[in-house]
Amino acid sequence: MITTGVIQTQHNHRARIKVIGLLTLLLSGCENFTPAPVNFSQQDIVEIGDVHTLEIDGQVLSSLPKTEIPVNTDRVALGRLLFWDPILSGDKDVACATCHLPEHAYTDGLMQSVGVGGSGRGIDRQAGHTGFVRRNSQGLTNTGWNGIDEVGLFNPETAPMFWDSRVNSLALQALEPIRDLQEMRGEQFTREQIDQEIETRLNNIEAYRKLFAASFGNGAVTLQNAGIAMAEFQKTLSANNTPYDRWMRGEADAMTAGQVSAMQEFVIAGCADCHSGPMFSDFELHVLGAAEHGVRDEPDSGDGNFAFRTPTLRQLDFTAPYFHNGQFATLSSAINFYDERRSSANPNVASSALDADLLDIPEMDEGRGAFIQNFLDALNDSNFDRTIPQSVPSGLQPGGL
Repeated sequence: MITTGVIQTQHNHRARIKVIGLLTLLLSGCENFTPAPVNFSQQDIVEIGDVHTLEIDGQVLSSLPKTEIPVNTDRVALGRLLFWDPILSGDKDVACATCHLPEHAYTDGLMQSVGVGGSGRGIDRQAGHTGFVRRNSQGLTNTGWNGIDEVGLFNPETAPMFWDSRVNSLALQALEPIRDLQEMRGEQFTREQIDQEIETRLNNIEAYRKLFAASFGNGAVTLQNAGIAMAEFQKTLSANNTPYDRWMRGEADAMTAGQVSAMQEFVIAGCADCHSGPMFSDFELHVLGAAEHGVRDEPDSGDGNFAFRTPTLRQLDFTAPYFHNGQFATLSSAINFYDERRSSANPNVASSALDADLLDIPEMDEGRGAFIQNFLDALNDSNFDRTIPQSVPSGLQPGGL
């Protein structure tokens, strides 16, 4: 486990993190755990449109749709270039891709990300004059399905974004880092100035004028349209063919018998109370009372309780460290948090304010947490788009410095 007081350890190599995770798993005693007999089969799966659902002990788990989200291909091409172009940052040194790298399922592997003024890539990136950003970078694979419910219904325009759900839709989410001091804006411009500055820059680049015109029509080089284009690109970052998804669609050998059993234990242990549906998230805000790095007197959402949205459990093999502050280096330590947490570790959050769903989680039998990881392993899909453009219209280095 990475402790909250040692931020510098976030630069340790991912290989070391995986070794720690393996040791934790080996020491957890899962071989002594006896799971409950499985009380369902693939015959119980119900197909609803393009989503396959299975009810286990009153909880509904679902596959992601097999088909991709419909997109505008011209906007996808434009959005990919914008995503990788540092022209969108105040100091022209940071791109969206700086904190969202393909090898980490479009996160960066750090406890807290490093934006403006930093240097390096991924877990080797060093903080600059603005320091670390406030939160752990969330992975972007499958975010086009944020807000999807157990039967596959969702509205992209109202999809919750960020750890505190402060904006809705990928198009609006894409613009917020540009306006943030530590992420992309820097100290040269105010939040009010940066929108016009970026629009002016894009309008001064002929290649972007042509791309925007092809995507939106003439005279359409606006920051709003840039956000729409980047959202279209992010919708293509699908990882919807995991062993779990294939098993739900009828492929009998896609998951092992142990993973199927672990899926039932996942429900019995109370994990599915919040981690359900196709994205394994209820998309609700919950107060967990997790410790923060140093002292933070104000929560992100302004609600006074440090409430954070339930993250997806997909792609966990790529997206360590975990939680809104990257507090947990391994999946084992993240699971142990839920088993052990009965009082707040955040001095700004009273134990009485902790989420009822957290307090209702039963204590795990020894070894159950490690056994459940067998199922979580089935929620990974390495076959997603990792294309990095060789160049961007600004002429700057794709992905930033």
